Amino acid sequence: MEERGLKVETQTVESPYIINQNNSNLYLRIGNGNGPKILLNAHLDTVSSKEGWYHGAYSGEEEDGRIYGLGAADMKGGCASALAAILALMERKDTINGELFLSFVFGEEAPFSLGTDTLLREYDFRDYDLIIVTEPSPLLAINDFCYTHKKIHKSKFPVPIIGAEGRILYDIEFFGKSAHASHPSQGINALHDASILISQLAQFDIMSGIKMGRGHYCVLSIEGGDKAFTVPSYCKILLNRQLTVEESIKTVSRELKLLIKNLRLKSKVKITPRFAPNSEMEYKPYLFEKSEYIEKFMERLPYSKGKKRCAFTTSSVGDFNLLATRTGVPTLIFGPGGGNIHAPNENSNVNEVIESANYILDFFMEIF
Repeated sequence: MEERGLKVETQTVESPYIINQNNSNLYLRIGNGNGPKILLNAHLDTVSSKEGWYHGAYSGEEEDGRIYGLGAADMKGGCASALAAILALMERKDTINGELFLSFVFGEEAPFSLGTDTLLREYDFRDYDLIIVTEPSPLLAINDFCYTHKKIHKSKFPVPIIGAEGRILYDIEFFGKSAHASHPSQGINALHDASILISQLAQFDIMSGIKMGRGHYCVLSIEGGDKAFTVPSYCKILLNRQLTVEESIKTVSRELKLLIKNLRLKSKVKITPRFAPNSEMEYKPYLFEKSEYIEKFMERLPYSKGKKRCAFTTSSVGDFNLLATRTGVPTLIFGPGGGNIHAPNENSNVNEVIESANYILDFFMEIF
């Protein structure tokens, strides 16, 4: 951006809750501020590398129209689309009638979206017209709810996402009773009771969607047991529960307590929600059913004659939750797809990176 004559600034990611990050956000702001105001957001960080790559995790190898590498889909491809659109815009217009704020943030893959939290504490975007997050929307919409057609169906690039579920984490502890393992009936096995709940959650009605049913449960970890010849008296599981716009932490906690009560477990069970350090850092659900600028953007997308354009919601969570719920500004997730997100051999679809940039550029040229 500096090579193209654009003035950029960096901002150290600072959180009152987590220290020694030593990472930065990167910002660019252009325009005269007289017309529409758009925030374009993408995150720079990745998850850690796992074993199993046949392309080098840091190679950036291209094969059959895909670029392979750690974070290629989540979300270096989206970063490339955002940057390409802005550079192409500035080649066509010296000044724009409006304001365009680009934020490349750090820390979405870390706890609490630290970079976006820092951004929102520093800048006020509540008077903006639209936020675009260039996450890999074709991947975030897989097996998710199409709000246009009120059902779950296959997504195909280009994929606009207009809403997202939230999440809450629970620590669930099981307190049983120790006994000699040769006489298990004299004890209460906390692991057995935990497994009963886990099995029940796996079979639970999980018709998830931001305007339908409830969010799903997913057990993330389990700890406990006794390596001695002893009935284990303690177990703890970490449970993720998605939240739809119809739900709250209060209603979900009530549901979970009732579910456990009906199982009539012998162990005593303690349910403890894991909250973010600050309520503003919680991943809360949102949905923008009507938005002038989302509709303007979607007008540029192709669709089959006689059919309505799809607008999806996602069960994923990320920076977009904080941006949407803390600003109240219509938030659109739109970017290129790929494969193997958060897994070895992650890749981004090159054509979709280019086409995403073209759609975003076309939108900017229209409104600015």
